[in-house]
Amino acid sequence: MAILYITQQGTVLHKSGNRVIVKKDRDVLQEIPIVHLDEVVIFGNGHITTPTMGYLLDKNIPVSFLSARGRYKGKLQPRYAKDTLIRQQQYAVAAKPSQCLEIAKCFVRGKLTNAIRFSRRQRSQNAAVKSALDTTRRTLERLERADNLESLLGYEGTGTAAHYRAFRQFLTHDWGFTTRQFRPPPDPINAMLSLGYTLLHNHVYTFINVVGFDPYCGYFHQPRHGHAALASDLMEEFRQIIVDGYVLSLVNNNRIRPNDFEQTPKGIRFTKEALDRFLVGYYGRMQQTFQHPTRNEKTTYLRCIELQVRHLGHVITGEESTYKPFLIRT
Repeated sequence: MAILYITQQGTVLHKSGNRVIVKKDRDVLQEIPIVHLDEVVIFGNGHITTPTMGYLLDKNIPVSFLSARGRYKGKLQPRYAKDTLIRQQQYAVAAKPSQCLEIAKCFVRGKLTNAIRFSRRQRSQNAAVKSALDTTRRTLERLERADNLESLLGYEGTGTAAHYRAFRQFLTHDWGFTTRQFRPPPDPINAMLSLGYTLLHNHVYTFINVVGFDPYCGYFHQPRHGHAALASDLMEEFRQIIVDGYVLSLVNNNRIRPNDFEQTPKGIRFTKEALDRFLVGYYGRMQQTFQHPTRNEKTTYLRCIELQVRHLGHVITGEESTYKPFLIRT
């Protein structure tokens, strides 16, 4: 089955017989037989005719609407939605502490493994970096000892703190950054990390909705009012490779400077012009193509996030046995 992505702005999705056709002006960009279609995802200013909407809904094919930059807007849901099954299984797993813990360990394992690989890729390998790497490695080895979520949270915290000690060594300008602080961010590095993680969380939240999960029912991060816990779970393995790497490149290549920030009662924040540059660069990074480390295909970070959400869906419904986090190459 196929997922039809409509990303080119100004295109229109039509129905013709048993096929759906993507057109721009008079040009036909794509044709897909309905029997091969599982889902439609429209980015930005893409259009769909009313008869086509009805046709897709009759065929049990959902249509998701995202902004041009990937923010989830909403979904046309057929009468017989697949969300029911995946959510039933999601809640069932969350209610079983042992299964919940095993999936949570996968998220943390992915995060710490990528933290180690991220650090190995950097040029600076001084004593502080080596010490932080040793701590993260030992923490990773001890993950299996965690017999509940509280102890797993402790291991995750230890490994994460070590990662930021190493991260500080990679910065050519630390601008007062000593450790991770976010409420409020006390320095420009923390301000950039906070914004980057917020944007990443939004992208994960988007595809959680597209796939049909309940974004507020997590496995590692526990539910609390207004917190999309599952999005926080699934973003863990992407933090270093998307956000930390982006912030590091901005600082070390002098693309961001101290005068791009201003002090406010709520902490350090970007100037308007610098914020625009940060966002353009971030969304460009999400669309960069590279060879997927385990799949024989070119992909983007945005697509990798979607693949991981769908992979979790297959694990939850029993189609795959174990969740495997997205890991960068060594």
